[in-house]
Amino acid sequence: MKIIALVVILTSCLFYSNLLSQDFSIAVSYLAGEKSKDSHSSSESFAIDGRSVAYSVKYSGRKGKNDIDMDKVCEFTEQNIENIKKTIISKELNVVDSLFQETSKTKSFEQYTNINIAIRMDGQDYKIRINGDILEFEDSKLYKNSLFFITLLRKMVKDCS
Repeated sequence: MKIIALVVILTSCLFYSNLLSQDFSIAVSYLAGEKSKDSHSSSESFAIDGRSVAYSVKYSGRKGKNDIDMDKVCEFTEQNIENIKKTIISKELNVVDSLFQETSKTKSFEQYTNINIAIRMDGQDYKIRINGDILEFEDSKLYKNSLFFITLLRKMVKDCS
C-alpha cells in the first residue's frame, strides 16, 4: 500500500512539474520602417509556446536582395528555452514597461519602430511596448535589450529545424 501511495505521489509531482515547465510562452511583433522618398518596412513576429515556434517576416516598400518574405515553424531544444529564459532575466526583460515617442511626427525622414513583447514565464506575465522614432530610443536600455532579444530569437529560428 505504501509503495502504491509513493508511486502516486511521485507521478503527481512529475505531472505538476511538467505542467509548470510548460508555463512558458512568448509573443513578439517587431516593425521597423523608414519614412523617406524610398520608404520601406519589415514586420517580424515570433510565437513560442513551450518549445514550439512560429516565425514570420514580411517586407513592404523598397526591398533589398535578401529581403524575402518567410514563414517558418520549428521546435526549440530545452537548451534553447533555457538560454531564452536566462536572456530575459539578464537583459531585464521580465518587466511591464513601455517607451513612446514624445515628439510629433512631422519629419520628412524618420526611422521608426513598433515593438510588442509579451512573455509568460514561471507564472508571471511581462509586457514591453516601444513605439516611435528610433532616434528617441537609441540610448534606452529597454530598447537596446529588446533589440538584442529579437536578434537572438531571429538567430535561434534560423538555426532551428
